[in-house]
Amino acid sequence: MTTTNTLHAVNTIAVIRPLTGEFADSRLELAFRNSTWEQVVRQQRSSLLILAVLVLAFALPDFVAMEAGPALWLLATYRALFALALLVGIEALRRAPELGLHGHLLMWLALLGYPFLFLFCALRPELRMFNIATVMVMQIGVFLFWPIRLLLALPVALLGAAGETLCIGWFSADLNDTLATGFSVCMPAVLGYFFALRLQTTARQQFWLSQQLQFVNHELSGEIARRVALQEELEHQATTDMLTGLPNRRAFVARCSAELARVQRSGEALSLAMLDLDHFKQVNDRYGHAAGDAVLRSVGQLCTHSFRGEDMAARVGGEEFLVLLPGCRLEQAAAVMERFVSTLAKTDIDLGTQTLRVTATAGVVQQQASASLDALLASADAALYAGKQAGRNRVVLAPALVAG
Repeated sequence: MTTTNTLHAVNTIAVIRPLTGEFADSRLELAFRNSTWEQVVRQQRSSLLILAVLVLAFALPDFVAMEAGPALWLLATYRALFALALLVGIEALRRAPELGLHGHLLMWLALLGYPFLFLFCALRPELRMFNIATVMVMQIGVFLFWPIRLLLALPVALLGAAGETLCIGWFSADLNDTLATGFSVCMPAVLGYFFALRLQTTARQQFWLSQQLQFVNHELSGEIARRVALQEELEHQATTDMLTGLPNRRAFVARCSAELARVQRSGEALSLAMLDLDHFKQVNDRYGHAAGDAVLRSVGQLCTHSFRGEDMAARVGGEEFLVLLPGCRLEQAAAVMERFVSTLAKTDIDLGTQTLRVTATAGVVQQQASASLDALLASADAALYAGKQAGRNRVVLAPALVAG
């Protein structure tokens, strides 16, 4: 069933009609039939094939017991035509399985089969007890062996009970025999009806419970997905600078700490750059804070496109940025930052009515001798300050670090 139908099924009161064992809601009933159609149609085709074989097989005793004549050929013809109808029904179910969901095909085939039993009763009176037993079995089978709707099985069972009783009454003057026959063929139908009603009601109740379970599981899965998405969003917000889209100080410190621990084990190079926009306060004062935000966003975009995938650029406050450069020695990191500072100075920043260019100063330091993150940041900050003092728009290298 689709999600929409499932939601409808769960939100609909599962009323099962007491006399038919079917859902009162037509869409819920259709959903139930669709869920079982493969099993139902397979069972229907198997039942029809078995019945066709039996109808033809019992023609042999007729030829042995009866003399050649109209009665024999009438029975044989009816057998052949009925078996052919059953085979046509099997093929129809193969080509159009939906016929099995409604039950009309089996109802008409069963209605076609009962007159043969009445004819058999008239033409072979010596086997009337066998014929009555056959009808009794058919009365039960109409409800149990052929999974059709109870409302369609009732007229079939009524025809079987009435027809067999009338046949015995017609050929026997004994009222007791007639009443006994009526009772004998009615009781299996009554028992079959109530047993089938119980089975169909139970099957629909199980279907209803399974749909509720699927709905609850679907809702739980959706809730889990929403919680995971919310958790990811909260984690993203907690580690991302919302203005530039770059990682924030928290994310940078976590990544930098992990990289420091790694390079201290491996001995690989690791550099860090601290970058600060020049005269950024003047941008806010002259053009407004919206312009300042536009400048920061442009710098963030430039960071995203300028550094390697393994590098990490983060906005850590105001106009201050940090860049982590794993695998880079001091001279390599300096070259990377010089290209960035040069590119930034040539980049036009669109403010809507005009464009603006800004510059930046950077201090670069290389991790050495198990220096701590605080020591790296302090050294990079000192180099940055020296660059500011020297005239800005430049990259300054920090001196070698000692353990700290």
